[in-house]
Amino acid sequence: MSVIIRHDLSPSEINFIKESQTKIQDALKIHDIHCPENNVPRVALLGSGGGQRAHIGFLGVIRQLGKEDLLDCMLYVAGVSGSTWCMSSLYQDPQWTQNAEEAANKALLSMSEGKGVTFHDGVKWMRQRYAEGDFSLSDVWGVVTCWIKGVSLECQPLHKDGDVASPYPLYSAIEKQIFHKNQQKEMWFEFSPHEVGFLEPGAYVNTSLLKKDFVGGKMIPQPVQRKPMDMVQLQGICGSALADVGQIKKYLKDAFWDWIRSISPVYLTEMKRETNPGQILYILADLKKNYANPECSLSELERLKCLLGKSWADFSPTLKRVEHQSWRGMTDQVKEEHVERIRDELVASVDKWGHGQILTGIPGGDELWVLSHVLPLFFHWEFGTVANFLYKCQDAAIPKDMIQEEQMHLIDAGLYLNSPYPSALREGRCIDLIISFDFSAGDPFLTLRVASKYAVKNGHPFPKVDFTKLDSECPKSYYVFEEMDKPTVIHIPLFNIDNCKDEAAIEKERKEYTTFQSTYRDKTKINHLADLAAENVTMNKGNILSKIKKAVNRRKQQELSNPVLHRKEFNIWTMVTDFCSSFLAIFTWLFNSVKGNKHAKTT
Repeated sequence: MSVIIRHDLSPSEINFIKESQTKIQDALKIHDIHCPENNVPRVALLGSGGGQRAHIGFLGVIRQLGKEDLLDCMLYVAGVSGSTWCMSSLYQDPQWTQNAEEAANKALLSMSEGKGVTFHDGVKWMRQRYAEGDFSLSDVWGVVTCWIKGVSLECQPLHKDGDVASPYPLYSAIEKQIFHKNQQKEMWFEFSPHEVGFLEPGAYVNTSLLKKDFVGGKMIPQPVQRKPMDMVQLQGICGSALADVGQIKKYLKDAFWDWIRSISPVYLTEMKRETNPGQILYILADLKKNYANPECSLSELERLKCLLGKSWADFSPTLKRVEHQSWRGMTDQVKEEHVERIRDELVASVDKWGHGQILTGIPGGDELWVLSHVLPLFFHWEFGTVANFLYKCQDAAIPKDMIQEEQMHLIDAGLYLNSPYPSALREGRCIDLIISFDFSAGDPFLTLRVASKYAVKNGHPFPKVDFTKLDSECPKSYYVFEEMDKPTVIHIPLFNIDNCKDEAAIEKERKEYTTFQSTYRDKTKINHLADLAAENVTMNKGNILSKIKKAVNRRKQQELSNPVLHRKEFNIWTMVTDFCSSFLAIFTWLFNSVKGNKHAKTT
C-alpha cells in the first residue's frame, strides 16, 4: 500500500476501457457509425463549474444525451465544481445510464420538492467527520450542498472495488498551497473510482486509501481510523462556490444559515431549556432573513436577550449598543452589518453562555455543537483538509514543496480552470474528442483560454483557437476546434444566440441565473434552465455525431500507418502483453520444429 508514481493509467481503468468498447460500438451502430474494436473513438464529456446553474444545466444536458442515444457513446464524463453535484447524484445508482432521462428528472425534481438533509442527520455526519480529524468547511459545505439539491446525505463511498457505471466518472480539485505559490503545473488533483492523485507529477494512491496517513510514500498506522471519502465530502471539496474570498464567504455563510433556518421553529420552541441553543441558533438564522423588517427584527433581538439571560450584554457588545440606537432609523445595509457582528460575537462567546453543554443527547446538544465547532470555521476559513499521502515522499518526480506538509488542502478547481480539461488531456487516455458544455458566468470562452495555456505549459496537444473571432456577448451554440494529431474540441456555451434568440435574451438569462443567489426552488425556473441546456444537445446532435464519425476514420488511418503504436497507447502493460505473446509464439514454433525433426529421424 504505497504511493504510485506513473503517467500511464491504472490497470483498473485500462480494464474499464477494454470492457466499454463493445458497449460504445453498439451505441454508435444506432447512429449508423460502424467501427471495429481497435477504432472505437474515445469521447470525453466535460461539465464546467457554476454552482447550482451548472448542476441544473448539466442535468439537462445528460438527460438529453440519454434521450438522443448519445450518452453511451461517451467513454468519460468529467466535472468541476457545480457539475460534480450533478455527477455525484447520478452515480449513486450504478445503473443510472440505463434510464438517464428518468435519473436526471428525479434529481431536478428533488430541488423543488425534496426535503433535503435534516439538521440532525447533517450534524451527526459532521460529528463523525470531526472525530476522524481534518474537519474543515468543506465538510460543512458538503452537507449544505445535499440540502441545496433537496436530497438526503449521499454517503456512497467514492472508491469502487467492482463494476463502475459507464461513462467513467472523473472529478477534479486543486491543491490550495501549490496554487497560491503559482505552481500551476503540479496542482491539478483528480478523483476517479480507482485512483486519486496529482496529474502532472503522476503521483497516485488507491482511492480507498485517500485520507490515510503516509510517510515516505508508505501508509502508516493511524490512531483514529478514518472512513474512505464519500460523495458528501467529495462535493464539499470539488463544489464550493467561486469568486473573490469576500463573495465566497458571504455565499457560503448565507447558504449555511438558510439550512439552519429550515429547522422547524415549532420543534425549537418546544425545547424548554432556559438558555436553549436551538432557539438561539434559529433566531440568528432568522435575523439574516428579517433584518430589514423593523418590527420582526426588533422582536427577535429582544427574544435573543431573554434567552441569553441576565448577562446577555457581556456576550455581544453590538447587541448591547443596539439598545441605545434607533434601529428603525438604520439603513438596511447597516442593520445587516449589525446582525452579522452579533452572530460572530455570540459564536465567539458560546463557551460563556452555552455552559459547555456540548454532549449528544442533551436537548440542544447538536445546536450547541454547531455553534461551538462549525461556525468558528468561518473565521479560520480552512477548506479541504486531507492527509497528504506525499508527505516525506522521496522521488525526483515530486517537487519538494509537495512533500513538506502532513496535510494538503484540496479546493474547487474552478478557481484556476473552470472545466476539467486536464483530465481529458491526460496522455494515457488518448482522447479523440472533447465535448465541453460550459455553464460558467462571465466570458463564455474563458475556460478555453485557460485550457489552452495549461496545455502549452504542460506539453499536451491542444488545437489552436483564434479568440479574436469569438463573440463573448453573443456566442453561438456550437464551436469546433480541430487540428492534425490533436484532440478535437467541441465547445458549447449555456446561453447563446441559438437557444436565447438574441443578445438581449442572453443577457436576461445571465442575470436570472447568477452563481451567487438564493437556492433555486421554483420548479418552473429549474425546468426552464434544464430545457435551455438540453436544447444545446438537440440542436447540435448532427454536429456531434459527425465529429465522432470523423474520430473513427482518423483512428482507422492512424492504425494503418502505425498499427503498434496507435495514438501513443503503447504502455508497460501493452509491452508486457506483446512480449509474452511473441515469446509464446516463438517457443511454440521451436517446440513444434524440434518435435517434427525427431519424428522425421525416427521415421
